[in-house]
Amino acid sequence: MVTLPRSARLAAWGTAWLRNEASLDDVVDRVRADDEPHDAVDVPGAATATGLSEALLALREAGATAFLVALPAPGDPSGLGGPADLNGYAVDAGEAVIADGAPYALVPDVRTFGPPGDQGHMVTWMVRPASPAPAAPSLADTDKELTTALLAAGSILTDLDVASWRPEVEALLSDIRTNRQSDPLPRAFPPQAQAVAARAARLLAVVRFALGDDGGAVTTSEATSRRAALTPLERASRSALAAACNALATR
Repeated sequence: MVTLPRSARLAAWGTAWLRNEASLDDVVDRVRADDEPHDAVDVPGAATATGLSEALLALREAGATAFLVALPAPGDPSGLGGPADLNGYAVDAGEAVIADGAPYALVPDVRTFGPPGDQGHMVTWMVRPASPAPAAPSLADTDKELTTALLAAGSILTDLDVASWRPEVEALLSDIRTNRQSDPLPRAFPPQAQAVAARAARLLAVVRFALGDDGGAVTTSEATSRRAALTPLERASRSALAAACNALATR
């Protein structure tokens, strides 16, 4: 099953809600998934913490007409327009949602609790002042870049030692190799966005497992070569996933 980052789900479903293509309950349910109920802090007009639905209503009232996901990484603040404070929070989290039409962004603070194998997550969305998101590459361009990066990675991805990782990695690789279809975004999104989101999310998950675990790379040289080959694919996957989840907002 394709699982999108929380901010990607919030941007996609939140924009569908603003376009009357989804209900507010749909947004909250899709974003929360198996987490504990999400909270939000520093919401415009609210003196205390609120629920996610109240935060979204407040941002709509503040002028938000769409939501855009940013999936930055250290040294790559793509999708962020500042200020520096927001960029720092977003890079640390690896994700953020920029409100288009309102000077705010949401960044998730995720706390894990419970023993291994039975863990849960408590999520608080921090509302922060934000500048407009910068212009981003088109969905078509990021899809081409993802294909190029995947070809450049060559046999590195095919030869990953998935047995040393969690079992779902092998299923993700199988889905990628067979180009299995899925629709991880709201129905209002165009078919190309659905396909790109599914492929990019799967590749991003696999590559992050690979970059975090040397797996079958038995020498330092092999591990370094693997990282050099997969880092551009990780970056291209983030870019393509963001473009797909933002496709409804940029149409």
